[in-house]
Formats: sequence, structure tokens, C-alpha cells
Amino acid sequence: MIQPDEVRQQILDRIKPLGTETIPLEEATHRFLASSISTRDPIPPFDNTAMDGFVLRAADTSSASESTPVMLPVVATIEAGMPGDTPLESGQAMRIYTGAVIPPGGDCIIPFEKCLQYDSEKVTLDRPIGTGSHIRKMGEDVVAGESVLEPGIRISPAAIGLLASIGATEIPVHRRPRVAVHSSGNELVEINSDLNPGQIRNSNLYSLCARLQRWGAITLPRPVLLDNIDAIRDGLQETLALEPDAIITTGGISAGDLDYIREVAREMGDDVQIRKVAMKPGKPLVDGLLGGVPFFGLPGNPAACLVSFEMFVRPALARMEQRPDGIHPVRYGILQTGDPVPPGDRMRLLRGRFSPDPEGGADRVEIPSGQGSHLLSGFARANCLVKIPAQEQTVKPGDLVEIWSLTDEEA
Repeated sequence: MIQPDEVRQQILDRIKPLGTETIPLEEATHRFLASSISTRDPIPPFDNTAMDGFVLRAADTSSASESTPVMLPVVATIEAGMPGDTPLESGQAMRIYTGAVIPPGGDCIIPFEKCLQYDSEKVTLDRPIGTGSHIRKMGEDVVAGESVLEPGIRISPAAIGLLASIGATEIPVHRRPRVAVHSSGNELVEINSDLNPGQIRNSNLYSLCARLQRWGAITLPRPVLLDNIDAIRDGLQETLALEPDAIITTGGISAGDLDYIREVAREMGDDVQIRKVAMKPGKPLVDGLLGGVPFFGLPGNPAACLVSFEMFVRPALARMEQRPDGIHPVRYGILQTGDPVPPGDRMRLLRGRFSPDPEGGADRVEIPSGQGSHLLSGFARANCLVKIPAQEQTVKPGDLVEIWSLTDEEA
């Protein structure tokens, strides 16, 4: 058997980035930026007020106090969107609203609620106002010509707003992988079918496509590959004609007499490896290149299929898209439940659920029932994988365990 980390590295050594594309700003949320974006305009583009109130000259307020308030005449009103180019002379005030241009000569703002008294003609204040108070300076956020976002970041809603503010309508991003997915097996039927003896519904296609879409890939659902060498060969050739960036199959890779996918993959492919991986679930794996396209033959058992995706396919797709989150970040939690686990020579990846500790300690981790590689009920409630080292026979409440989150955190 081969260790999972070694398998993953061998797979990654084959993977090449997909390149870049330019897309409209409104389609760029959660995509990964391919090159830096600079602004021709400063942000903010002009000095403006952060508050509704009055724009003043700070020097005119220096003598204001409770015992000697200062009264200034209101000579104009400046609203957002107005040019604000009428100079403010010494001894004057102008009514101003949030976002409006600071007029020449104005250097501070007093909010309405801080005034001693005010009306449409005059404002009275009983305190000095510091220069620059409540003024947002031109270029305070971004200087003209400066890069506003660096390559490799995931474009968040806030980043969309920043890009919109500098007038960036077309965004360079790394191309998302197009992934074709086949289930395999004579026993599979459509999910809306009634089951006859020996049949099961094709759930792997749906769970894998959902995982790929959650990841951000583009899915190409493909027909079931029947347990026949010619049918598998023809099906994979038809899929290659669609020019996907990766192909995933499930089932047909063990040592059974009808497990033909590994045989056809070797016939059609290059550097195709038939592996026994030292992990449970997910021991069988086939990987390589079919017509230059990365190929992943995953186990047919539903839980094993999804675990193998996390371990091997996710990192490969991340390498294609040049995103930094292909390998799960390591975190730790405290078990709240525990049961004996069978000893063995493989790392175990139990499906678990973590939640924050209400007292601010380490995450709390529960391991639901339904841990068999053929079972999805426990996986459906899980949000992490719990790593149990080989030979470990007991996990008990209070144990500190390594966990890998299944939640894709978004920037």
C-alpha cells in the first residue's frame, strides 16, 4: 500500500494550470484573481464628508466654548453629487450632506447633533472643531495608479464593490475546471426509478456533481458506464471528445471480474496507476492521464467516493485553477463521543461534525453513526473528516483529534 500524501503528490506532479480568462465583473464573485488590478482614479476621488452637518474652517471655531459660543452664518447647501466648487470664506458655514464634496476653504465638519443650535440661516457651536474632523480625504483608501487587489485572492463581495468603485468592468481570473463525471455499474438506475431486485439508484453522480459545484468547478454529468469493456471504452472516448479538464469515474476499479475501468484506463491512458492507498475508506484508486486529461477512478462505495475526492481530486482541481485551498487546513478538536475502532494498517478518516465550544475552547467534535464506506447517512450530517492514525484502536470523549473541515470557507 502507498501512503495518501505520496499519492497526492504524484497526482499533483501531473497537473498543469488551465490558464486564465476575462469575465464581466458581475460574474467574478468567488473566482480567483489572475493578475493585479490597478486604478486610474484615487478612492475616494475627492475630499468628502462622512457625516451630515456643516462644513467650516477650523480656525473659526478655535474660540468656541460653553461660555462663549460661536455663531456662523449658513451661506449655502451642498448635497451629494453637486460640484461643491463655491469657496467657503472665513467666518462662514455651509450645510452639507454625507458624501458631498468639501468646498475650497472648508477643512472640518461638525455633525448636526454636535451643534449647540442651528437652522437654515445660522449654526452655533460651543466647542472647537479639529482640522480634518469627519472628512474622508481623496485617495485615503486607494492612491491613483496603485494596485487594489493582488493575484491569487478569492474575489469577495467586498472586493466586487472595490472593483466597481474603480470602474473595473472586466476581470482576469483563473479558468475553472470542467469536470466530466461517470458512475459505473449494471446495477445503477435513474434516481426516479422504482427499484427491482439488485438495483440501486445512481446517487454518486449527484453527490459528486454537487461537491464539484460547491467547489466551484463546472460539471459535465455523463451516462452510466456499463460493466462492459467496449461500452466503457466508447463512453470514455465520447467524454474525451467534449474536451473536459478532468474525468472522474466511480466504481469498477477493484479486483472483481467485472471491474473493467482500470483495465480500459490503462489501455487508453498514460501513466495510469492502479493503487491501494493506505487509508480507510478509499483504498482503491486509479489515476493517470487519458488523452492528456487527468483521470480519477474513485471507489463506488458512496462515502469512499467522497473521501477520495477530498484527498486527491480537490487538490488537483485547485492546482488547475491556481487556488491555494486544495489541501485541507489542519485543525484540532475535542471528541465528545467515541467508540472502539478496528485496528489496521491504514489511516482512518471518520466522518464527524465539529462546532465551536461555547466557552471559547477547542472545537467540539462528534462522530455520528453510519461510518461504513457504503453509508451516506452519517456523511450527510458531517462537516469534517476526523483523522485516526493506523493502529489506533480507541477514540474516547476528551481525546484531541486532528480534523479536516469539509466546509469551503469563502473570503
